[in-house]
Amino acid sequence: MKFISILLFFLLSLNVFAARVVLLSSVETPKIWYHSKDWKIEDSLEKIFHKSFKKSGYEIIIKEKVDQQTLWEELHNPDNIALFWVSHAKAESQLANGITNDAAVVDYFGNDVKDLFRSVHPNMRYLGLIGCNAKSLLQTFKENGDYNSNPNLITHSFDKKIDARKGLRQSIKNSAKSLGIYKKNRKKDGFIYSTPSILSLFSENRMCEQETSVYEVKITRTSDVDVESVAVKVNSKVLAILPAMSANDIQDVKVFIPSSIVSTKHDLKITIDSNKYYSATRLDLGQFDFQAVNFIGNWKLFAKKDGTPIGITKNLYQYKGKVPEIESTTLKSLYQCSTN
Repeated sequence: MKFISILLFFLLSLNVFAARVVLLSSVETPKIWYHSKDWKIEDSLEKIFHKSFKKSGYEIIIKEKVDQQTLWEELHNPDNIALFWVSHAKAESQLANGITNDAAVVDYFGNDVKDLFRSVHPNMRYLGLIGCNAKSLLQTFKENGDYNSNPNLITHSFDKKIDARKGLRQSIKNSAKSLGIYKKNRKKDGFIYSTPSILSLFSENRMCEQETSVYEVKITRTSDVDVESVAVKVNSKVLAILPAMSANDIQDVKVFIPSSIVSTKHDLKITIDSNKYYSATRLDLGQFDFQAVNFIGNWKLFAKKDGTPIGITKNLYQYKGKVPEIESTTLKSLYQCSTN
């Protein structure tokens, strides 16, 4: 016991214990007859998570009713060694008339946030998506090369319906492959213990320094009404999340488009997507202006003759011109290596 205490002190002195394990939930509490009306699913999830990691040496972070802005920030936090996400999800399915019903990961606010999981910080060692039938979605992202910058990442989800509490327990147990040693308890919840080798590997991982050839685009958003949070995407790849904005405010953001996802030199489109899973009415997402170095063409909104955007929950802008050659790109690291 004395040796363990000395070892822990030594590791702390090296600032190795910045590693965080994060639980994000974004789900409505189900009505269960044997629970009181004051019961919240988040309380049960927090209890399971805290009990499992309280002896791990990792910093425990728990957030509930998480929106897409917070999810994006945590997926890209360099201090996160593991992230567990709990929400509703469904797999892709084929309808009788041949139409495809897309897969979805739906948060508490009705946003389909699945595309956010295509981009994960290269420091992260474990991603657990606790939702029904979401396993194939993560597998598709992996096969598409979305996690190529993170060879150490292990993903975990389910190919069936799963209770949130049971799913979280299973995902935590599975995470021991990446996070340390799992000690089974007599009760339902076991314990995760970190190991010096894993902590050392996490602190020494420099994949975040890899540079990518990118096109830099400055986006300005204006609106005379309040507008919702939106994702900026190219070919379904999320490049940034803009938070909700009040009327008459202005937002400026630089996005970096990897040259590898620009399919052709004559077909570059930027999608401004609310990520709403469903909306009965057209959403006003604001007005957008795009400025890019060596781009001499214009960006055209897909719209009707009267200027009304074509799209209910998203707007599509196409670059009218030839995309500059690769020599016009810059090399940039797409990830922070530290929050300090």
